[in-house]
Amino acid sequence: MASAAQAEPTKVEVRVIARGAKFLGGYRAPVRVTMTDADTGKVLARGFTSGTTGDTQQILSKGKDSGGVISTPDSAVFRTTLNLDRAQRVTVSATGPLSQPQAETTVTSTQWILPGHDLTAGDGWLLEMPGLIVDVASPVAYHAFKVGDTVPLRAGVTMMCGCGISEMGPWRVSDTDVEAYVSVDGGVAERRKLTFDPDTATFGTDIKANKPGLYEVEVRAWMAPSNNAGVSHVSYFVH
Repeated sequence: MASAAQAEPTKVEVRVIARGAKFLGGYRAPVRVTMTDADTGKVLARGFTSGTTGDTQQILSKGKDSGGVISTPDSAVFRTTLNLDRAQRVTVSATGPLSQPQAETTVTSTQWILPGHDLTAGDGWLLEMPGLIVDVASPVAYHAFKVGDTVPLRAGVTMMCGCGISEMGPWRVSDTDVEAYVSVDGGVAERRKLTFDPDTATFGTDIKANKPGLYEVEVRAWMAPSNNAGVSHVSYFVH
């Protein structure tokens, strides 16, 4: 009689890269990774990536000088070892960036993993995360203003890895459109374009408080070359 197959330790490395940019890095749980049996849903491993955003030149050159490998030893990664006694179809899901809840996105991927065959070559199991981080810096949520005041709206916009957008860097202001949609007491939203301030690296506009009410603002950012979008909200009162 054939003996039952013994479980074999199988190493897996999971990396998450921002679409058009770098790895989602950090050391306080930037991305949550969950690996499950694709057929049963049983959780096989769970944890967080840890490490840096990687080497800009190596990533943007698509590993031209490293055999197509874009990660470096310090690039953010989640490592685990699965004890497999059979070939298993595995689904991995990655959610992040956890430090920016308004920008959180989940991406998933499924593939076969074979006992004893480590999934660690090159960049390992690489997932791409789309989006932009939009963070409203001003006004403070639910701050109160007076009729006639000028309310400064300022928002930071970065790639999902936190990489900054600038006039001359790899991620260009000229490729980025940022708009605000401002409504008062649930009325029709007025669209306002935000312009970039290189001194503060933020996008902004000034909103005149013409009438009392609850002002609700949705800031939308779009980067056409990478098909990345991001949204954030803020509300404030005018008395």
